[in-house]
Amino acid sequence: MNKCGISIVLICLCILSLAVNLVMISPAMAILSQSNADSSPVVFQDDAEKIELTCQYPVLSSYAGVNYSWDISVLYSGGKEPRTFDLKATIPEGFKAQITPGYGGTGGEIAAIRLDPTKSYPESIKLVVVPYVWQVPTPGNYPISFEVSSGDIKSSINLTAIVTVNYDMKITTPDGRLNTEATAGQDSNFTVVINNTGSGNLEKVTVESRSTNRPSGWTVTFNPEKIESLPAGESKEVQVTIRPTEKTIAGDYMLSVEAQPEAKNAYGNLQIRVTALTPTIWGWVGVGIVVLVVLLLAVMFIRFGRR
Repeated sequence: MNKCGISIVLICLCILSLAVNLVMISPAMAILSQSNADSSPVVFQDDAEKIELTCQYPVLSSYAGVNYSWDISVLYSGGKEPRTFDLKATIPEGFKAQITPGYGGTGGEIAAIRLDPTKSYPESIKLVVVPYVWQVPTPGNYPISFEVSSGDIKSSINLTAIVTVNYDMKITTPDGRLNTEATAGQDSNFTVVINNTGSGNLEKVTVESRSTNRPSGWTVTFNPEKIESLPAGESKEVQVTIRPTEKTIAGDYMLSVEAQPEAKNAYGNLQIRVTALTPTIWGWVGVGIVVLVVLLLAVMFIRFGRR
């Protein structure tokens, strides 16, 4: 076969291959075109009336006795005009809730908020959960729910307060007695017991009796004055030395003993009734004066009686 014939054969083969490819590609292009038509972008419009709550830090943790505070953002959208929403916090037993404006406002607690749907930015609300001072919470997780509602429109957010450790202490006496005696002008000793009744260690506990919590002029010292460390569940005896002034009048007086760690995360207080006594020598002086007066009266009675 000459070169011309070979060229004609090659051209025919190319044309045949092109035709086959066109036949195979056409259905695929049709399917792809249909697929593109079916997957055209769908635009969703969310104009429904709703209220949204968000909180950047929904879980807070600290030791028992402190307050927990959350800043909650509230966004109202989809409405036609401003609307008033009620505010409600569901909290565990042993706590109380305070709801206030996040910034500015009246400075007091609020029970409702008026929101404008035309505003693009959220309002801020502060929720503070406070434990009762007479009921120290035990360590654990405490769930809290905050709800905003107006008719059928409502939303809520779940928060958590974690109590990591409980710091607590009490002051008692070895025998339970809350009274003692002290002689004017002399040292008298009394023992108290510092108890760590919490679940965490107490560091650098200072024991004292402030001047406002004892009779004027009295001297009260402690040994030791500071407990470097008091582990949970343990106790420490402290010797109290009481010295009333020499001019103290006999009678009953109240004296307060306080204890507090350096971190001020716990506090203990004990009231002691102190009966002040006069020194024995003054008692004998008093007896002598009485005897002397009686003798003088007797002498005068005898002398004047003879006349």
